[in-house]
Amino acid sequence: MLLQELDGFVDSVIIVDDGSIPRLDFKNYTLLRHAINRGQGAALQTGTDFAIAHGANIIVHFDADCQHRPVDIVALIKPIQDGQADFVFGSRFLGEKNDMPWSKKYFIHPLARIINLIFTGLKLSDVHNGLRAFSSSVASRVHLSQDRMAHNTEYSYLVKKNKIKYSEVPVRVIYHRYGQTAIGGFKILKELFLGKLLK
Repeated sequence: MLLQELDGFVDSVIIVDDGSIPRLDFKNYTLLRHAINRGQGAALQTGTDFAIAHGANIIVHFDADCQHRPVDIVALIKPIQDGQADFVFGSRFLGEKNDMPWSKKYFIHPLARIINLIFTGLKLSDVHNGLRAFSSSVASRVHLSQDRMAHNTEYSYLVKKNKIKYSEVPVRVIYHRYGQTAIGGFKILKELFLGKLLK
């Protein structure tokens, strides 16, 4: 159902199967596969590379866990279409209130904002939101080296480093019982140190 909803807001949908077992099978959609699980950052870069190679003008990243709403893509790509930004971050902290679990709202996300500011120098209201869009013209300047969850912070770093015009737009998130925990946040911090992000 989610894929059918996406069809109404984008020209094409690319699905990246990051080494899942059993293997995914989606008819009528472009399906790319990793032989082994390489991580979310690697999956995003694989999909982005394919989109650019096939003539995409705007790339939208959309998580497959049904937490994002396809309708938010309209507002997400508008600053790019209007020439106001080349990279747009979705934010759960702008506009209408999201029903965010208290642990995320008062601990995980405030901590993530501080860590992101320290590592990247870019002040964002919502660092770890998987809903984002960017123009193909800047794709080569935001090429990910972080294969796993630290890719969110790396995007912030690359936008700041390369002086890319950016903006944030309000989006809503539908929460499930599972999701990122404080432990997941510390794993991201570990990835940043081990990967020597700021090099």
